[in-house]
Amino acid sequence: MVSSLHAGPPAPEGLGPEHLAVLRQCGRPMSVADLLCELDLPLGVVRILLGDLRDRALIRADPPRAEPLSDVQLLRRVADGLRQL
Repeated sequence: MVSSLHAGPPAPEGLGPEHLAVLRQCGRPMSVADLLCELDLPLGVVRILLGDLRDRALIRADPPRAEPLSDVQLLRRVADGLRQL
């Protein structure tokens, strides 16, 4: 999950329009996959932008929370969802 640590205007100096677009999108925590969909940029480009912003302490990236796969109810929900496809 990626979230912005930048409070808003004025925009930090030295950032391109793509960096600013990432900051706007990350105003609320979102996954990198969701960010990719919103920005319509290649994964490699988004990774570089996120790295630049993280190096400047403008975003925070948290690892995803993993649920234990041994949860039978979770596995049943996944199987049901796959059947519906």
